[in-house]
Amino acid sequence: MPGCTTMPRVTPQSPRRPLLPLLSLGLACATAPAAAQDLPTVGVTVDVSSDSVRLMLTHSAQVGYVIETSRGKVRVRYADPIQLDPPSERFDGPILQRYRLRDGRTLTLETGRDYDRYESFELRNPFRLVLDLKTAPKTTRQERRRSRARPTTIIVLDPGHGGVEHGAVGPTGLMEKDITLTLARRLKRELERGNRPISVVLTRDEDRLLGLDERTAIANHNRADLFVSIHVNASPRSKATGAETYYLSTDATDDEARILANLENRPGGGKPDQRIGNDSLDLVLWDLAQNQYLAESSALAESIQQQLNRLTGTRNRGVRQAPFRVLMGAMMPAVLVEVGFISNPDEEQQLRGPSYRTRVVDAMAAAVEEFLLNLERFDAPRSSGLGTVRP
Repeated sequence: MPGCTTMPRVTPQSPRRPLLPLLSLGLACATAPAAAQDLPTVGVTVDVSSDSVRLMLTHSAQVGYVIETSRGKVRVRYADPIQLDPPSERFDGPILQRYRLRDGRTLTLETGRDYDRYESFELRNPFRLVLDLKTAPKTTRQERRRSRARPTTIIVLDPGHGGVEHGAVGPTGLMEKDITLTLARRLKRELERGNRPISVVLTRDEDRLLGLDERTAIANHNRADLFVSIHVNASPRSKATGAETYYLSTDATDDEARILANLENRPGGGKPDQRIGNDSLDLVLWDLAQNQYLAESSALAESIQQQLNRLTGTRNRGVRQAPFRVLMGAMMPAVLVEVGFISNPDEEQQLRGPSYRTRVVDAMAAAVEEFLLNLERFDAPRSSGLGTVRP
């Protein structure tokens, strides 16, 4: 057995007294593999895109760790030994070359020539550590001068659904996940090219699955000043039409709002998340946390709703409240926008057209600008350092 001393053969001349210690040694060796099975397991999944690599480390039990960097390496040093699954993998990419487990407790990432920095955040139930390896941002000299001259507002845009989670699907097959990503990308460009110094982060910039808790975790990690989740609506009534905007509450405005929240809270399109509900302590606590941003979230929702009605001509379905999980945990003003009904044949056709998409983007950009100009109206405390330069 590897790592164990072979028991010597006992001869008639051999004294019998050492036999008990030798047997104890044999039993210890026999039980060694079982002890190894008790180590916490860390499952590794890797998602590679053109400008970043995301590692999701899913832990069977929470283990203390620190993250260290040195030239060409990022290390996650655990307080206790772990089992890594898979124990190593090679990518030979420009951002990540490979990862492997060293000394039983150090996950070592060997980075590539394009690696610039990492970002990390944690998720719960189960405990997960997310590491984003990123390339250097491509900025012009003029943009760098402008960013140094004026403080920057951070906005996180969240394109709803993604990957195998298609979201709502229109009569001719148009998918919600595609519409929301297109609108978010265009809105990012529109906001960042304006006169106000704004930096926009997308929770996803490609067609991939993203958990509901991950979305607000990204906003909190970036210390965002605003969080806007973009969706399109659906109804069994094909004539249902119009835009509506939501902010978080344990009590839904009406039955339609409650049903919509239950649908959006289903992970991966499956059964409703049992943690969501009016009696959920988790939701009540986050609702209390959002109370300090209640006036701002309400004002942002009102501004978006008014601009959408004015520039797109859609029916005004109003501002509502509902227990959306994607808004839970957001430590900043946060809203969810349903820009129209993809289940309505006419609105689906409009959502296919670039001119209508432009009007939707213009409306949302104008609403954000209006909101930022009127921030001084609100006495509620704002998110950490709104309007300040990030470290």
